[in-house]
Amino acid sequence: MYGRAFAMILMTAVLCLGGMTNAPAAPTSNAAVTSAPVRESAVTVRETVAETIAHHRGLKVIQENLDVTRYELRRAKAGWGPSVDATGRYGASRLSDDTTRSYGSDKGMYAASGVGITLTQPLWDGFATRSRVRTGEATVESMEYRVFDNATSFGLDGLIAHVDYLRRREILRLAQENVARHKEILASQRERLNLGASTTADLTQTEGRLSRAMSTLTDAEASLREAEASYIRLTGKPVPPSLAEVYVPEGMFADPDAVMKAAEEGNPKLKAYLADIRAARGEKELAQSAYHPKINLEVGPNYSDRGGRGSNWTSSFDVMATMRWNLFNSGADKAETEAAESRIRQARQTAYNFFDDLNLEIADTWTRYMAAIEQRKYYQEAVVYNTQTRDAYLAQFNLGQRSLLDVLDAESELFNSATQEATARGNEIVGAYRLYALAGQFLPVLNIDDKSLYVSQRESEPSK
Repeated sequence: MYGRAFAMILMTAVLCLGGMTNAPAAPTSNAAVTSAPVRESAVTVRETVAETIAHHRGLKVIQENLDVTRYELRRAKAGWGPSVDATGRYGASRLSDDTTRSYGSDKGMYAASGVGITLTQPLWDGFATRSRVRTGEATVESMEYRVFDNATSFGLDGLIAHVDYLRRREILRLAQENVARHKEILASQRERLNLGASTTADLTQTEGRLSRAMSTLTDAEASLREAEASYIRLTGKPVPPSLAEVYVPEGMFADPDAVMKAAEEGNPKLKAYLADIRAARGEKELAQSAYHPKINLEVGPNYSDRGGRGSNWTSSFDVMATMRWNLFNSGADKAETEAAESRIRQARQTAYNFFDDLNLEIADTWTRYMAAIEQRKYYQEAVVYNTQTRDAYLAQFNLGQRSLLDVLDAESELFNSATQEATARGNEIVGAYRLYALAGQFLPVLNIDDKSLYVSQRESEPSK
């Protein structure tokens, strides 16, 4: 009897010591985490975002489109310059003039040929070229903003992949600790069963909870592999051994109104839509140019030769101003002008609609961001309380004042609170950077230079 009592006392001491040594420490504050040193080899989120922007093929598609608009603008500007055309003719013709009539050769068809070169310099085209240039400049500007917008979007995806990998890695660590804790409890239950201080039901209950913990661990491992695949897909590189932690940028916006004010001045997609309105106005000016005459200066030599009797070749060098004015076009020019006016209204309504959507998205993102801050704070407190509860329940269980189910439930609550805290922390960080992205300040806040985004893809390609 005394030996059994001594064994029970010894077992209680072992369990208490085990609970003290294996209990996870209470979470530290943001300031403490921020001051933790980062290894020099750790890849920062700025590097991850830069790699994403440099690698993402979706951005390269938009950059190629930017090159297209630049070449089209160059083509439009060429309308101010001269053009040179060479002409050649060969066939048969009938000509009636003093010479052919004198020879009686004005009735038949004879072989004819001719060559010429004409230099044409536009003098007046009804502002058609100016309209094309204005449209082209606005289109290039719009496409540059779209390049920046897509770089921001893809860069934000890279940041999310970086943060998500850290989050899932933390959840995996928590799942591993959870499994280890359940294994310790299972080992203690087996010892208690051997000593006659526990039951088979307690043992099987612990084994069932361990199986659930192992299932959660398997899911966490698979989730981390998914995050790794997403990181590789975006950056084109394997996940480095160490990723630096990410924190909310300093100088965060005070309220959603401040975000909206910044977005009105810096959101790239909004600027692109405003540039589209200017491009549509240029198209209207181009349509109206059809109402004006076209005046060109044409200079060049011409030579023609015709078969038949007599000397039938002619040679000339002309310097002439020519005017061509379409007087009737079946209403096509009027219809084109009205269509251009509709395109202006369409572009304007598109900008208004996006502005409303932007306002709503900023408000929703701000709400989720503030909710994540509150959730993280409460989950941090929950982790502290759950840790204290778990330790107290374990001590009380060893004294026979708590059931095994209480201890197992406390372990589950602690694990769930810790994983939710990690998720809330990630949501807070992503929400903050998403607000900067909506304001058009995502790349600047990461100190990423955007000048390389607008370099011609033809110039950036390595020579072959």
